[in-house]
Amino acid sequence: MPAAPDDDRPIIGGVVAPEVHCTTLNLRRRVPRPAGHPDAWERRRDAVAALVTSEGPTVLAVQEALPTQTADLTAAVGSRWEPVVVGRGARGGGEAVGLFLDRERLDVVERRTWALSRTPSRPGSRSWATAFPRHAVGAVVHDRATGRDFTAIATHLDVASPWARVRGAELLGRIVRERGLPAVVMADWNCPAGSAPWRALAEAGVVDSWDRASRQVGEPYGTYPHYGRPRVGGRRIDGVLVTTDAVVDRVAVSVRRPGGVWPSDHAAVHAVVRWAS
Repeated sequence: MPAAPDDDRPIIGGVVAPEVHCTTLNLRRRVPRPAGHPDAWERRRDAVAALVTSEGPTVLAVQEALPTQTADLTAAVGSRWEPVVVGRGARGGGEAVGLFLDRERLDVVERRTWALSRTPSRPGSRSWATAFPRHAVGAVVHDRATGRDFTAIATHLDVASPWARVRGAELLGRIVRERGLPAVVMADWNCPAGSAPWRALAEAGVVDSWDRASRQVGEPYGTYPHYGRPRVGGRRIDGVLVTTDAVVDRVAVSVRRPGGVWPSDHAAVHAVVRWAS
């Protein structure tokens, strides 16, 4: 198997209008580690910032972001990206998912948060045998380059409950349908592409960008290398899903290690999309 590249060259770059570069990355929540440990946030922080700034996504989705990590990333990438990041607690605190949106191109029209539960309008609510609250954070944005509005959603499905993953996916499909706009939904799905939650979203018209891409850049790596050697043909548990009106120009799983450092235990997933007029 090939080793992960440790240079700073972006894997998908040079995105121009009308293309929208969508990236999802589970930041891996900060936990106490010795300074040199691959999982130490202090070691990974600069690699995350280097990955984001060099790829220059129009829309970045993050998962497992603790408040200090959100603050670190916001400070590191500068004012170009507007954070829309909300914690899963009843008051919006704690571990978060969210979006970083390119201010040079996008205007935020609306921000929304939904609990992945039977009561999506009640923050912090739990259903379907989840140990912790799960939620989705979305924004309706106006793309000044194309004049189009679209919905961007970041989420993180439950790690333990298959029931919760399917029900959460069904809820996300309803949210996208109700908004009636082109949409991109980015997540750590905690289940592989083609499994029941991905199929539930496809039935709602929200499909895997990987299968629709005109070109796949690089190898089809699994997205959970866990700081080890990436595996070609491994499970893609992270992904960028789009509504069926999207044209997907190219996709990639990034196993870049800026400065020789893994940004996370997950690999970033990129998709370059445009919406048919």
